[in-house]
Amino acid sequence: MKNKLIGFLIFLVVVLSYPTWRYFHNATVFAKAIINHASRIGEWQHGSISTSLGGSITIRNVKFTPKNYNQSYDIGSIKIDAKPLFLFKNSAMKLKTLLPEFISVSVNGASLDSHASDIYDALQEKSLWMYLAGYAGSFGCQKSSYTIFPEEAWKKLIGVDQTFNLDLFYSRQSNGSVDVDLILTADELFSSTWSSNLKAAYFENQLILEDLVVDKLFYNYLDNGFNLKRNNICAQNYGGSYAKYRLSSAEHLQQYLRTYYSKQLPEDLTQRYQRMLAPDIELNAIITLDERKYVSDFMQQDQIELYETSQLEISTSNSDYFTANLIAIDYTKINTERLKSEILERAKIEKQRKTKEQKTTKNYLNAVVFKTGKSKSRAISIQKLSSFLNKKLRIKTKRGRPIVGYVRKVDEKSITVESLFKNGNATMILNKKQIASVELMQ
Repeated sequence: MKNKLIGFLIFLVVVLSYPTWRYFHNATVFAKAIINHASRIGEWQHGSISTSLGGSITIRNVKFTPKNYNQSYDIGSIKIDAKPLFLFKNSAMKLKTLLPEFISVSVNGASLDSHASDIYDALQEKSLWMYLAGYAGSFGCQKSSYTIFPEEAWKKLIGVDQTFNLDLFYSRQSNGSVDVDLILTADELFSSTWSSNLKAAYFENQLILEDLVVDKLFYNYLDNGFNLKRNNICAQNYGGSYAKYRLSSAEHLQQYLRTYYSKQLPEDLTQRYQRMLAPDIELNAIITLDERKYVSDFMQQDQIELYETSQLEISTSNSDYFTANLIAIDYTKINTERLKSEILERAKIEKQRKTKEQKTTKNYLNAVVFKTGKSKSRAISIQKLSSFLNKKLRIKTKRGRPIVGYVRKVDEKSITVESLFKNGNATMILNKKQIASVELMQ
């Protein structure tokens, strides 16, 4: 009798612990699957994986080496937030290809290792715009420089030990499109957000990554020390005068536009550009592509190509959006020798472009198909916002600006949102009439 009782108790413990074991096992399988999917952009190594009962999965001691680079990012941790029910109800086999309707991924404490320098050099030369659109004020930082910072200035501006953070928010919409926010943060320097609604081929609950296309992007930049640091560094090349650097930067931009596009900015836009170099600025941009592109093709573009094939609208926190239209060159205001050198440079650039076009071949990747889970919509009506105080929400304005943060106050005409960044908070008051959609994040 005693043995039977012991046997029953053991059976009961096993039965009751199985759901917990299944949940934690599935979470580990799902985390490894996410890393495996991301192997298309580079090589990943990682340490331990832990999971909370609330659906948060933490991957620690991660190393990421992008494709075609020798240098790596050392990452403190990657946090994946998914619904606990999603992890529990699906089998481990399904979770290798299954995505939830909503997910967020946070990459925390990423810094470059010292085994190589090719990523660091690439950021200076061509890739910084993915963090900071507009070349981050590099025009005229040195009197002879255009779109990259001089090496000495670059090392002072962004050190090799600079820490970066990344937050990715993904939301599958009812029409099959994918709403994505990508927030890039450099500690004590800036936070920038790229957002878009990616169109997708819609086959029941499947998502084909290589079929995702983009036609419009929304960009937001919040300065948190970068502009002041850059201005102080670049002003040293002008006797310590920020005003001289600002004017020179605007003129270098004009020279650049004349050389590349045979056009220039109108006077009011050159003044707006100079104001955007000021510290503590918030910048918003809407980039509408002339023709929609596959996301994989878009990611291979450099900033020049992007602006050549799109329409750009810009706004600061204190102004409405305005279209950045170029105008014909006023030759009466240009030095003859400078004009001659710009024409020669333009011919050289055109020759390089033709050579590049002849060498370029299309390289399609094999499509990756994910099945997506099914869950109830987390859309919130504006009338019910007061019921979600201190909840984390994802807000889109009617102009497309993405805002992720906690609702702190709701009144008749506006809501107060606190956005939490790795290096500080930003409090915003939004008019309810400006809000297009609201979605619960957790």
